[in-house]
Amino acid sequence: MTPAEKSTKPRQPSVLLLLDWYNPEIHAGVVRAARDFKWNLFDERCRGHYGNFLPDNWLPDGVIATTALDATLEWVRKVPVPVVRVMDDCAPSTEEKAPDEIPTVVPCLREAGQLAARHLLSLGIPNIAYHRYYRPRNDNAVFPAFMECCEKAGIEPIIIDFPKANAGIPHSHWPPRQERLAWLKDRIAELPLPCAILSDDDRFANDVLTEAVELGLRVPEDIAVLGVMDMKLVHQRLPVSLSSVNVNLEQVGYEAGSRLNLLMRGERVETVTRVPARGLIERNSTSTYQCDDPRISRTVIRIRRDFAEPLAVPDLAREVGMSVRALQRAYSMICGETIRDALMERRLNAAAALLRDTDLKLESVACEAGLGNATNLCRLFKKRFGRTPGAWRLMC
Repeated sequence: MTPAEKSTKPRQPSVLLLLDWYNPEIHAGVVRAARDFKWNLFDERCRGHYGNFLPDNWLPDGVIATTALDATLEWVRKVPVPVVRVMDDCAPSTEEKAPDEIPTVVPCLREAGQLAARHLLSLGIPNIAYHRYYRPRNDNAVFPAFMECCEKAGIEPIIIDFPKANAGIPHSHWPPRQERLAWLKDRIAELPLPCAILSDDDRFANDVLTEAVELGLRVPEDIAVLGVMDMKLVHQRLPVSLSSVNVNLEQVGYEAGSRLNLLMRGERVETVTRVPARGLIERNSTSTYQCDDPRISRTVIRIRRDFAEPLAVPDLAREVGMSVRALQRAYSMICGETIRDALMERRLNAAAALLRDTDLKLESVACEAGLGNATNLCRLFKKRFGRTPGAWRLMC
């Protein structure tokens, strides 16, 4: 390449990332945006007081920053370049706008709270609890949405409020982690069993799971545990696989990159962008169902866990020692739907998730979801969702 050709080559914008280390999904979304928009990325993550490490006389063309660190916020207020913030666990109480009018991309935590409540209510467990770890001034939208759904169902959840957080004491002045875990273990030991519990996010659900197992409680039979965020780094060290609401953190990162790209081109963007949740991922920590008939409980759990297998009603009846007619009648009376409908709903929802989250061909999606073949998948999917699997995938 000649010097003249080099001089005409467009300069790649430089974008500085100031993000927390424990959400690699957000990083992955920003990296995807950087590839699409042809940026140079500088990823500095959590290095303390941002700004001190920057070379003299250098500023990036744009910044994507977390809201979790006060030092980050202090720095981004001063830089004369476009800034987009991402919020994960520290979304403001208000749903209307972000502080300082800095464009902000957040997961739709209200939707996450609703999904979590519906899931725990569907387990038939009489006692429900919420493990709240954040200070009230930083309380995210999961908690109020969860409480509203439970209230509509006639359930009053037990609130496990970490006392130091509730008193507004800064995190830096909280007691050591072991003391906090000991306090949590005492609260779990006091819960009426069986109990289903939602934690503010997966990190704190991990604490609940760990302490429950140490107390000798069975998960999910004695205590079912649900998290929020679907944080892969947390899941790697769990004693039981954790059900969680996937709030689509990778898309949060990508949308932050997309907004920053518009700002760097001199265009306006909305103050707050909310990214819809991907859905609830059910794993072993909530794979249970409680009702007065243990045979129906076993059937519901079998359907939830093994829906992709070629389950037949006569086989399910034989497993629980009931006639086909008696099982169908009791199941419909307790669950409000037929076994066939329950199986089909699980399979079609699984197919929808596979179409959205993978590049599998239709034949493989049908096989993975227990729908047999692509022809069957297309017919049933269109009947249920009103569009073909291919159209669904394009929409997602």
